[in-house]
Amino acid sequence: MFNVNRVTLLGNATRDPEVKATKAGKPLSLLGLATNRSWKDAQGQIQREPEFHRLVCWGGLAEFSGKRVKKGAPLYVEGRLQTNHYENAKGEKKSQTEIIVDRLVLLSSRKSGETDAAEAPVEEAVAA
Repeated sequence: MFNVNRVTLLGNATRDPEVKATKAGKPLSLLGLATNRSWKDAQGQIQREPEFHRLVCWGGLAEFSGKRVKKGAPLYVEGRLQTNHYENAKGEKKSQTEIIVDRLVLLSSRKSGETDAAEAPVEEAVAA
């Protein structure tokens, strides 16, 4: 039997990346991504429901995201799901699901004066 843990998302950064380093000095960045689900309701009105995702980038991806990604930037992300289980300060058991990113594409790097986003360069970083 095959197992697959693969995530592909297209959305917008909800904040500037928070770049850190582990005790061993390995860079990591944390950022948020918003995606939207759209549908028509019974009255024919378009409805949208946002979903917010926590992204974790390591190594070169962390450095790339820290330098290039800004709040609102359109991103294409590939990675895998990972759920962390922990106890908070009150002793309550909690869990948090994150996307461990292995490919990050900055979809628009508009330069001053550019009018067509389709012609704007695309920047990409892939985990080593």
